[in-house]
Amino acid sequence: MHKERTAYLLKQYLENLITKDELGELLLHLENKESSAQLQTALEEMIGQSPEAVDYKEATWEPFYQKILQGSKPRPAIRKVIDRRWMMAAAVLLVFGAVFYLFNGSVKKSPVIASLPVTHDLAPGTNKATLTLADGTTIDLDAARNGVLGQQGKTRLIKSRNEQLVYQPDGRNEGVQYNLLTTPRGGQYQLQLPDGSKVWLNAATSLRYPTSFTGGDRVVELKGEAYFEIKTDAARPFKVKVLRGGAAETEPLQVEVLGTHFNIMDYDEEPAVSTTLLEGLVRVSKGAHNVLVRPGQQARLGSGDELRVMAADTEEAVAWKEGMFRFRDAGIGEVMRQLARWYDVEVVYVNGIPRDRFQGEMYRNVNASKILKVLEASGVHFTVEGKKINLFMDKAP
Repeated sequence: MHKERTAYLLKQYLENLITKDELGELLLHLENKESSAQLQTALEEMIGQSPEAVDYKEATWEPFYQKILQGSKPRPAIRKVIDRRWMMAAAVLLVFGAVFYLFNGSVKKSPVIASLPVTHDLAPGTNKATLTLADGTTIDLDAARNGVLGQQGKTRLIKSRNEQLVYQPDGRNEGVQYNLLTTPRGGQYQLQLPDGSKVWLNAATSLRYPTSFTGGDRVVELKGEAYFEIKTDAARPFKVKVLRGGAAETEPLQVEVLGTHFNIMDYDEEPAVSTTLLEGLVRVSKGAHNVLVRPGQQARLGSGDELRVMAADTEEAVAWKEGMFRFRDAGIGEVMRQLARWYDVEVVYVNGIPRDRFQGEMYRNVNASKILKVLEASGVHFTVEGKKINLFMDKAP
């Protein structure tokens, strides 16, 4: 492949002008080491010309490269042929752009691979939370120094170097005290409970828990979204009471486990409470009704208080924990609700809600302007006013 043809295909790819045949040609040359050297050279020149490339880390080359291949849907043979230097060069495609597929009804549009100039900066969320102790004292964990934060009964509270709150009991239980960990919109945090179980809290989430587990059950109360990795203890089942709305429920949704990995999403603005299981076995109950959930399944509780079990996309359910936005055939409402919580903004639909469906992924540590730029390829436009995102459609539905 001539150098001029190489540059042309890459330019078409990055500017979202590439045709199906041209994309096939580009991917075909990915298989050929001789041609890939030309692609590498061209991309390395682009790296040198891009101000965004200075923040690029070598450790992220391979995962970025895999996402390019997955997003472009190449033949399986392509996955096995690229050497590490080509991975570095190919990875710049996602430094310059994000891959999303747009769906309108049942008609699949071309992949959108958009360059992302910064127009408005809404910073992404960070690790921040507020800890409320049993006596009502509050600690801003974002501002607190690493090390021992205090004592609750015989349990020490420690802020670790990796932005994690750890409860370290000394084995002598003296009564039960409750703490409350709360993340704001635009925040997330990780917690290690007294039994060694780990919990990741997403934005706008609160978890109430005892500073030591006594008695037969280990019980915590959740509002928002969290991912749990529970220490197995057959004698003491772990239970999560899922709280909805402002008023206390007589019979809240409850998730009971023995030892497992699962995600619970419970936001008032979402149409259902969902419990997604990755490992183990959980029983989800609401009043007299209960269902068993197995790995790869999700239990959903809608507005009618009916529990249903269905197949789940576990990668999508826990993408937030891995620092990603990941959407599979998602409506704009679902996309914007996630953005609103993570960037701590209000979303206003000026002239209607688009019917397009979105599929794709992007890291959560980027400014909102980059994601909005990708979404604009579907025919929607955005303006940012302080903590408000206005969404406009080209044509009202």
